[in-house]
Amino acid sequence: GFFCYLLEKDILASAQQERGKLRTFLLAVFQRYIEGVKDRDRALKRGGGIAAFSLDLEQGEERYLRDSNDPATPEALFDRSWAFTVLRATREELRAREVAAGRESQFHVLEAFLSPDSVAEGNYAVAAATLANHEEAVRKMVSRLRRKFRDCLREQIAGTLVNPTDEQIDQELTALRAALRS
Repeated sequence: GFFCYLLEKDILASAQQERGKLRTFLLAVFQRYIEGVKDRDRALKRGGGIAAFSLDLEQGEERYLRDSNDPATPEALFDRSWAFTVLRATREELRAREVAAGRESQFHVLEAFLSPDSVAEGNYAVAAATLANHEEAVRKMVSRLRRKFRDCLREQIAGTLVNPTDEQIDQELTALRAALRS
């Protein structure tokens, strides 16, 4: 690493013969290099290179007050919170994939169809008009988007398991559905 540093920064060009021996110059440069390496290592041990996670205390307090009025058990509340977190992460992952594929505006229009509460027959006509497409084509787009959402949800759940199998993922999906019903 030190020799790469010497060559990349062209350190030897700054050596001056009248200021002393090359050996002394190299020793001083090496000591500074090692201190820099140690500083970087210490920074990594203190969390350097890891994204900071911000706690939204106001939103947490509001959620706590709302949840404290809920007659469900703390375990059920935790499971429901987990389920919503997984669903949000899945939606964001799907959004990122659609944006990367150049379908951001289409996703924005069809995103409402991912929620079972917001789907009504009239929405297809509105979406078709917005996308300047036929209603049947929009139905197919929604069907494909839902399939992608299901696949993405399975991937999200698989990411929470150690050596996931299809059976374990199916069990977690069942737990997610149960948490949402409670």
